[in-house]
Parts: sequence; C-alpha cells; structure tokens
Amino acid sequence: MDFVKGQLVRSLAGRDKTRTFAVMAVEGQMLSLADGSLRTVSRPKAKKIRHVAPTATVLREEILADDTQLSEAIRDYDADHPM
Repeated sequence: MDFVKGQLVRSLAGRDKTRTFAVMAVEGQMLSLADGSLRTVSRPKAKKIRHVAPTATVLREEILADDTQLSEAIRDYDADHPM
C-alpha cells in the first residue's frame, strides 16, 4: 500500500494502539505521524508502515499545518468511524 501525506492511519501496535494519526511524511518503510495533541505537527512520531492500518481519508494540506485543526479533524473522523 502506498501512503500519501495527509492520509489518516490507525496504529496497530505500541502504546498508541488504536489511535488515529495523519501521515506527515513517508520515508521508505517509515512514516512520520502526528495527531495534533500527543504528537504535534512540529514533532511527529516515526512508525513503521507495517504497524499502521490505512484509511481512505486524506486531509487537505492546510489542515496539516495547524495542531488544533489537525486534532479536530481526527476527532471528527474518530466520531464517524468508531473502532
């Protein structure tokens, strides 16, 4: 699966299991992920591709620039798509 910047993914492993993140960058088999609260846009989390489940949702570029907008977009997504 190819990941793109802004795509929402759900963590499958680790302490953040079941949390939703936005892809900030794709670097080989690693993703930089942010959620606007625990992991901010300026300090994304590195996670292996095999440890996330992709969604079909891709956020607009302007949402990815602000932690508040990003966390609100993820909160709205989680409300509409419970695990």
